[in-house]
Amino acid sequence: MNRNKVAVTKCTSYNTAEVSSAIKDIFAAHGGVRALFKKGDKIAVKVNILKASHPDKAIITHPMIVYAVCKELVENGVNPVIVESPGTGTPYTPESLRSVYKTCGYFDLFKNLDVEFNYNTDYTNVKIPSGKVIKYLDIINPILSADGIINIAKGKTHGFTYLTGAVKNLFGTIPGMYKAGYHLKLKGIGNFSEMLVDIAHFIKPRLSLIDAVVCMEGNGPADGQPREVGHIIASDSPFAADYVFCDMVGLDYRKNPVLLKSEERGFLNRDNIIANGKYNRITDFIFPDTAVTMDGFVNPSFLFKTYKFLFKDMLTLKPVINRNCAGCGICKKSCPASAITLREGSAVIDYNKCIRCYCCHEMCNNRAVDFHRGIMYKISKKLLSKKPE
Repeated sequence: MNRNKVAVTKCTSYNTAEVSSAIKDIFAAHGGVRALFKKGDKIAVKVNILKASHPDKAIITHPMIVYAVCKELVENGVNPVIVESPGTGTPYTPESLRSVYKTCGYFDLFKNLDVEFNYNTDYTNVKIPSGKVIKYLDIINPILSADGIINIAKGKTHGFTYLTGAVKNLFGTIPGMYKAGYHLKLKGIGNFSEMLVDIAHFIKPRLSLIDAVVCMEGNGPADGQPREVGHIIASDSPFAADYVFCDMVGLDYRKNPVLLKSEERGFLNRDNIIANGKYNRITDFIFPDTAVTMDGFVNPSFLFKTYKFLFKDMLTLKPVINRNCAGCGICKKSCPASAITLREGSAVIDYNKCIRCYCCHEMCNNRAVDFHRGIMYKISKKLLSKKPE
């Protein structure tokens, strides 16, 4: 029987000494760096950089966490390479990656540590033997060529999957705007979550960490509010790490679509989790406006699942462009369904095409995308939904 170790380490700030101590404890809980990697290994350190953002906004994996992890690797003779493919609104080019790393504060922090930053934007279409909803997948080459992978996610809410952690972070192994195609192909939250499970099972990171020192609550993953949580979570299983994160912020794991699919397929077994460390369960964490049921609809009953195409505008949250729109076109580039056009310097959404993936909300830099609640949505939510326990 496989046992999944989860180390929960208290870390209340991004102070260098405190983070370094926490990361040392995490590696020690997993037998040390050399129990995970061999000397000379080239290890892809998969971070979470949705888009260029200051670390204080809680959108990205804080560079101090990544620095402390890489420092431990270097001191043990392991060669880390920082790897990321940002969200669909960011071009996946060497120039863009360089700009993103710089804006996010990685360059300044790493100037005294011999760590490689990846600029290789090549990718390979690979077969996924165990894939349930995908049999072939485009994966960026620095992930495929590495001797092993460390997965360092940012703990955040998410408009589509409700929470994003270690499993969802591995969606960033798909190159740039190719992610939009997978959103379009796998429109429903159920199929999309199955794909995330397929990816995580294929990638098999040696260690998955979640930066939960300061998380994002509310309408994440980019438009929420920072929330001090004060921990770092790490596990040899991304599914187990997400389970603990889910519990930490007070969300029943059965209301997390990714964890639900993980359990159904046998990748998450709560009885096999060995937890090391204590935490207080947060009871007032704010979840996204979309976090009502499993597919963004207020009532997940058979009736609504069967006829939801008739009630879509009434029973789902509609992304709406507000007056903050600068006409930059990022939402248009990010939209998997090509439902957004630019007219007279502002974005316009075609709701007949909109698949309610909320990528436009996720990638907008100007907070120009709101969620509109129809009257039927408000009534149904009040009558049928419960606050996550």
